[in-house]
Amino acid sequence: MVYNSNHNNNCVSNCSRKYILIILLLLNALIGVIYYIHGQKEDDIDANVIATNTLLHRRQHSPYGIKTIKPIESIKKILEKEYNRDDLMNFYNHVQKEYSLGLKCTRIKSTPATLIKLNVTKQIKNNTRIISTKFSSLVSSTTRSYSRRFQRTNLHTFIIDNSNACLNEYVDLVIIIMSKSNNFKTRDAIRRTWASGKDLGIYSSINIKYFFLIDFDEKLSHNMRLENNIFHDIIQVELPEQYTLVTQRVLSLIEWSFRYCRTAKYLFKTDDDIFVNLILLLKFISSLIKTPTNNSFLISDMKIYGYQHIKATAFRQASDPVGIRYIVTVDEYPCKLYPTFLSGFGYLISKKARDAILYAAYQDVEPFRISDVYFTGIIPDYLSIPRQPLSNYSIRFFGNCDNFFNHPTAFACAGSSHHGNTSDTFNKFNQYWQLVKQKHRIFS
Repeated sequence: MVYNSNHNNNCVSNCSRKYILIILLLLNALIGVIYYIHGQKEDDIDANVIATNTLLHRRQHSPYGIKTIKPIESIKKILEKEYNRDDLMNFYNHVQKEYSLGLKCTRIKSTPATLIKLNVTKQIKNNTRIISTKFSSLVSSTTRSYSRRFQRTNLHTFIIDNSNACLNEYVDLVIIIMSKSNNFKTRDAIRRTWASGKDLGIYSSINIKYFFLIDFDEKLSHNMRLENNIFHDIIQVELPEQYTLVTQRVLSLIEWSFRYCRTAKYLFKTDDDIFVNLILLLKFISSLIKTPTNNSFLISDMKIYGYQHIKATAFRQASDPVGIRYIVTVDEYPCKLYPTFLSGFGYLISKKARDAILYAAYQDVEPFRISDVYFTGIIPDYLSIPRQPLSNYSIRFFGNCDNFFNHPTAFACAGSSHHGNTSDTFNKFNQYWQLVKQKHRIFS
């Protein structure tokens, strides 16, 4: 058999060409896959850009608030149209100074001179070292907490704002009730009882506005619009329903009254699961609203009223589901006791106090997440605004409300809905409302 070298070379050459062709085809396929993936990413990016631009365009042209101006500048412009400029400058400086010093409970108090005289050299050295260590630790802790906290950089967006509700009208009292999107039954019970605006007797001349502050739930947004079309009392803020955001929701409540109900002499905040004895509230403010107003902006003119919590302890641990909500770490709040604050069941804020609290809250780089403590305790403590009791009125946190409103000073009680049961809310609220009207004989 004769060996044919030419034939063998041809076979090798053909095989090589096949392998090269296969490799080229594989490379071509790989390049096609890469281009496809890259194209998909670009499409996703383009879609995100379009969505973002659409959202920005909607917000920039939204009638619910100006987003291009820093919130503090917007607030200042409104304040400076109404109040004495020198008073405002003093107030701005006061806020800046107080925040620079930190929480009042963390401030190092000076040592009495009589104590320093004892063991002068040794004592001074020891005190200097201790104070220096504590101060350094405090500054370090404060710096760390500042870097983690959330400070709003724009005003709130109100999807439903009812911005004309107080227009060209002098309002004595605006009541804003915090609610959830799906709590229609509870809102219905409130509208039909203590917030009906009816049967107020001798207090019927007091001009009151009632509103519900609602979170944003996309599934119920259509329902919210329909409900507002009927009752015209919904304020829907662009914030999700999360307990950890309650400080932001209360801030939006205060902000709404500041922007859209400026003439109101007093703001009353409560929750939809609380039955409020409106008769006692009107009795309390009936004399306050007669006080003449002026354009001064002095701390002495600012008032906050409610049920006082004095020397309340900051929760570091809890086992029950409700108590867990109020746990705060040492980083969040380094002090053992809170400053005097008011119960979230219902507190009353004068117009000037509201304006001061809103300004201070937007200047704060570390808003505290427990809203009642923050807005009626920590901020007023910085500003030296006194927290005063609502007369001798009482509230009930736990237990049955049925017999509570037999007491002449019974002001607010956590209804069954506070504990998750909304099946009989209207029946209970109506029972309390009839009892309150009869008890206080408001038609006399």
